Amino acid sequence: MVVEHQRQVAAVTKSLQDKGFSASAVSDRVRNLPGLFGAADLAMGVGVLVLALGALALGAVRAADSARARIGQFAVLRILGSERPELRRILLGEAVLSGGVAGVLGAVVGTVLSASLAGPLSEVLGLPITVMDALPGPAWAGAALLLPAAGLAVGTLVGSREVLRRDPYLTARAHS
Repeated sequence: MVVEHQRQVAAVTKSLQDKGFSASAVSDRVRNLPGLFGAADLAMGVGVLVLALGALALGAVRAADSARARIGQFAVLRILGSERPELRRILLGEAVLSGGVAGVLGAVVGTVLSASLAGPLSEVLGLPITVMDALPGPAWAGAALLLPAAGLAVGTLVGSREVLRRDPYLTARAHS
């Protein structure tokens, strides 16, 4: 049986099963195939995990480099009375802002690329793929928007520890 849109598949499958037919969606059958098709769901989960770990590692490196590059400024702020938590909030704000920009940029570029490939992929695969079908789901859009900012924020908290622990007076003297 052919349906006009993917959203109708579950209802039609259920209706056929209720009538005694052994019906299942093609996507369910493909997921249960051994080899490459069966590993697609696992690969998606691993991809999100790799993206999250990459964002975390990049955040730690970026935060440590940013703090090291401005260690003289942080030393002066510490001498003037700023405490470590205040300096961490400054770094955290920068990380969330730049992570948010990266997330929005990635989501927009990914969405535009996916929508522009819907037509050519539809012809190549012989399946009707509309632009709406090619748009990412809410979970993927959320991951693309939140993972860079979260990774940079956690990386900032981890990466700035070493730099902010240094004695501000010795640091200021070394950078003067």
